[in-house]
Amino acid sequence: MNKLYRYYRRGRHPKGFWGGRVLTAMNGKEHAAMPEWALAELEVNPGDHVLDIGCGGGANIDRILTKCPKCTVRGIDLSKKSLEYTTELNYRAVKDGQCFVIGGSATQLPLAKDSYNIVMAFETIYYWPTIKMGFSEALRVLKPGGTFIVANELDGEGQEYRDMERRIGGIRIYTIDDIEQELKELGFTDINSRHDEKRRFICVMAKKPNKD
Repeated sequence: MNKLYRYYRRGRHPKGFWGGRVLTAMNGKEHAAMPEWALAELEVNPGDHVLDIGCGGGANIDRILTKCPKCTVRGIDLSKKSLEYTTELNYRAVKDGQCFVIGGSATQLPLAKDSYNIVMAFETIYYWPTIKMGFSEALRVLKPGGTFIVANELDGEGQEYRDMERRIGGIRIYTIDDIEQELKELGFTDINSRHDEKRRFICVMAKKPNKD
């Protein structure tokens, strides 16, 4: 199994020595280009409450707090190793009460409805049982008018990704069309997608409808 396949297999639930290596890689320069590209067009305002589903090593929480130092971010992940890395990387924000880190599943968030202005899912939907379940939870916890952002390094277009799914097992690599279809069926609005075809990055943003 090549290096990329091992990276995504271990990324499902990082643990132990090799899990730590994966989380270090997630936080490194090699994987910075996609989130920086995706977050460039995300509007974050002072006082916003942001949720990072599948927070991994915590780098995207750090990016959000750098982008808007006066917002509050909560990271959630199933992996205890990920929670440790996220807490360590964002130690000052955790200590100051701007960052909260909890364990939990993307498909059963232990969070109240209508709580977040922004929900993020970066490089994590590959591992969800179904994106419908995870997107439904994102919709539930978003405040009316809130933004859901999904971003991946892999655009899912081409036989190579089907081969990758087969070789790794237990993952699904989605296209923009796959993501947009689920968002529309669940009732999200203002769906806006971007595709960096050269680097094969994708980013989809959508809104939870405002209450009448």
